[in-house]
Amino acid sequence: MMVKMNTLPCGRKKDSEARKNQPKTPDWKPILDHFLKAKKLRVTPQRDKIAELIFAKKSHFEVQMLIKEVESKYPDIGPATVYRTVNTLCEAGLLSESLQSHEGVTLYEALDEDHHDHIICMDCGEIFEFHDESIEEAQNKAIKKMGFTQANHKHVIYAKCSLLNKK
Repeated sequence: MMVKMNTLPCGRKKDSEARKNQPKTPDWKPILDHFLKAKKLRVTPQRDKIAELIFAKKSHFEVQMLIKEVESKYPDIGPATVYRTVNTLCEAGLLSESLQSHEGVTLYEALDEDHHDHIICMDCGEIFEFHDESIEEAQNKAIKKMGFTQANHKHVIYAKCSLLNKK
Protein backbone atom coordinates (compact mmCIF):
# COMPACT_ATOMS: atom_id res chain seq x y z
CA MET A 1 0.00 0.00 0.00
CA MET A 2 1.38 3.42 -0.98
CA VAL A 3 1.27 6.07 1.79
CA LYS A 4 0.82 9.68 0.63
CA MET A 5 3.45 12.22 1.76
CA ASN A 6 0.96 14.19 3.88
CA THR A 7 -0.37 11.00 5.49
CA LEU A 8 1.10 9.27 8.52
CA PRO A 9 1.73 5.49 8.66
CA CYS A 10 -1.61 5.06 10.44
CA GLY A 11 -3.48 6.92 7.68
CA ARG A 12 -4.08 10.11 9.70
CA LYS A 13 -3.48 13.46 8.07
CA LYS A 14 -0.30 15.14 9.36
CA ASP A 15 -1.17 17.79 11.94
CA SER A 16 1.37 20.15 10.36
CA GLU A 17 -0.67 19.93 7.13
CA ALA A 18 -3.81 20.90 9.04
CA ARG A 19 -1.98 23.94 10.48
CA LYS A 20 -0.47 25.01 7.15
CA ASN A 21 -2.61 28.12 6.75
CA GLN A 22 -2.69 29.19 10.39
CA PRO A 23 -0.59 32.30 11.02
CA LYS A 24 2.04 32.10 13.76
CA THR A 25 3.21 35.31 15.44
CA PRO A 26 2.69 37.56 12.39
CA ASP A 27 4.17 40.78 13.84
CA TRP A 28 7.38 39.34 15.30
CA LYS A 29 9.73 42.01 13.90
CA PRO A 30 8.48 45.05 15.90
CA ILE A 31 8.22 42.92 19.05
CA LEU A 32 11.77 41.65 18.61
CA ASP A 33 13.16 45.09 17.80
CA HIS A 34 11.48 46.59 20.88
CA PHE A 35 12.86 43.78 23.07
CA LEU A 36 16.38 44.21 21.68
CA LYS A 37 16.28 47.96 22.21
CA ALA A 38 15.05 47.50 25.81
CA LYS A 39 17.90 45.04 26.49
CA LYS A 40 20.41 47.30 24.70
CA LEU A 41 21.16 44.59 22.12
CA ARG A 42 21.88 45.24 18.47
CA VAL A 43 19.42 44.50 15.66
CA THR A 44 21.45 42.34 13.27
CA PRO A 45 20.73 40.96 9.80
CA GLN A 46 21.84 37.49 10.98
CA ARG A 47 19.29 37.46 13.80
CA ASP A 48 16.57 38.67 11.44
CA LYS A 49 17.39 35.96 8.86
CA ILE A 50 17.19 33.24 11.50
CA ALA A 51 13.95 34.66 12.89
CA GLU A 52 12.43 34.77 9.39
CA LEU A 53 13.19 31.07 8.93
CA ILE A 54 11.69 30.24 12.33
CA PHE A 55 8.48 32.23 11.86
CA ALA A 56 7.94 30.79 8.38
CA LYS A 57 7.67 27.34 9.99
CA LYS A 58 4.23 25.87 10.51
CA SER A 59 5.34 23.24 12.97
CA HIS A 60 7.56 22.50 15.95
CA PHE A 61 11.29 22.32 15.31
CA GLU A 62 14.51 21.25 16.97
CA VAL A 63 17.56 23.53 17.04
CA GLN A 64 19.84 21.05 15.25
CA MET A 65 17.49 20.95 12.24
CA LEU A 66 17.28 24.76 12.28
CA ILE A 67 21.10 24.97 12.29
CA LYS A 68 21.26 22.75 9.19
CA GLU A 69 18.63 24.89 7.46
CA VAL A 70 20.46 28.12 8.37
CA GLU A 71 23.86 26.73 7.29
CA SER A 72 22.48 25.65 3.90
CA LYS A 73 20.75 28.99 3.25
CA TYR A 74 23.21 31.33 5.01
CA PRO A 75 26.66 29.67 5.22
CA ASP A 76 28.13 32.73 6.94
CA ILE A 77 25.87 32.24 10.01
CA GLY A 78 27.26 29.78 12.56
CA PRO A 79 25.56 27.48 15.08
CA ALA A 80 26.39 29.75 18.05
CA THR A 81 24.44 32.60 16.43
CA VAL A 82 21.48 30.27 15.90
CA TYR A 83 21.53 29.15 19.55
CA ARG A 84 21.80 32.76 20.79
CA THR A 85 18.96 33.85 18.52
CA VAL A 86 16.68 31.04 19.71
CA ASN A 87 17.42 32.01 23.32
CA THR A 88 16.76 35.69 22.56
CA LEU A 89 13.45 34.89 20.85
CA CYS A 90 12.41 32.82 23.89
CA GLU A 91 13.33 35.68 26.23
CA ALA A 92 11.35 38.08 24.02
CA GLY A 93 8.27 35.87 24.38
CA LEU A 94 8.11 35.07 20.66
CA LEU A 95 9.29 31.49 20.85
CA SER A 96 8.64 28.73 23.33
CA GLU A 97 10.64 25.70 24.36
CA SER A 98 7.40 23.84 24.05
CA LEU A 99 8.08 20.18 24.71
CA GLN A 100 10.29 17.12 24.45
CA SER A 101 9.85 14.86 21.42
CA HIS A 102 9.11 11.19 21.96
CA GLU A 103 12.89 10.73 21.58
CA GLY A 104 13.73 13.31 24.28
CA VAL A 105 14.79 16.14 21.96
CA THR A 106 13.72 19.68 22.94
CA LEU A 107 11.29 21.17 20.45
CA TYR A 108 10.41 24.83 19.96
CA GLU A 109 7.46 26.60 18.42
CA ALA A 110 6.48 30.15 17.64
CA LEU A 111 3.97 31.43 20.14
CA ASP A 112 0.54 32.15 18.77
CA GLU A 113 -2.57 33.76 20.17
CA ASP A 114 -4.37 30.54 21.10
CA HIS A 115 -3.30 28.32 23.99
CA HIS A 116 -3.06 24.66 23.08
CA ASP A 117 -1.72 21.40 24.45
CA HIS A 118 0.04 18.54 22.67
CA ILE A 119 -0.27 14.84 21.96
CA ILE A 120 2.92 13.23 20.66
CA CYS A 121 2.57 9.96 18.78
CA MET A 122 5.23 7.57 20.07
CA ASP A 123 4.90 5.49 16.90
CA CYS A 124 5.72 8.14 14.29
CA GLY A 125 6.69 11.23 16.32
CA GLU A 126 3.98 13.47 14.87
CA ILE A 127 2.74 16.22 17.21
CA PHE A 128 -0.96 16.96 17.40
CA GLU A 129 -2.21 20.19 18.94
CA PHE A 130 -5.51 20.36 20.79
CA HIS A 131 -7.47 22.49 23.22
CA ASP A 132 -9.97 21.06 25.69
CA GLU A 133 -11.70 23.49 28.01
CA SER A 134 -12.62 20.76 30.50
CA ILE A 135 -8.91 19.94 30.95
CA GLU A 136 -8.14 23.63 31.47
CA GLU A 137 -10.94 23.89 34.06
CA ALA A 138 -9.67 20.78 35.91
CA GLN A 139 -6.13 22.21 36.02
CA ASN A 140 -7.42 25.56 37.30
CA LYS A 141 -9.49 23.82 39.97
CA ALA A 142 -6.46 21.80 41.16
CA ILE A 143 -4.27 24.91 41.23
CA LYS A 144 -6.84 26.86 43.24
CA LYS A 145 -7.47 23.96 45.65
CA MET A 146 -3.73 23.68 46.36
CA GLY A 147 -3.35 27.44 46.89
CA PHE A 148 -1.36 28.34 43.77
CA THR A 149 -1.67 30.97 41.07
CA GLN A 150 -0.81 29.66 37.62
CA ALA A 151 2.01 31.37 35.79
CA ASN A 152 2.23 28.99 32.86
CA HIS A 153 1.76 25.34 31.99
CA LYS A 154 2.60 22.72 29.42
CA HIS A 155 0.39 19.73 28.90
CA VAL A 156 1.95 17.00 26.79
CA ILE A 157 0.50 13.53 26.31
CA TYR A 158 2.76 10.82 24.88
CA ALA A 159 0.53 8.23 23.22
CA LYS A 160 0.55 5.11 21.07
CA CYS A 161 -1.54 5.25 17.90
CA SER A 162 -4.70 3.16 18.15
CA LEU A 163 -5.18 3.25 14.35
CA LEU A 164 -1.99 1.26 13.73
CA ASN A 165 -3.40 -1.63 15.75
CA LYS A 166 -6.49 -1.80 13.51
CA LYS A 167 -4.63 -2.46 10.25
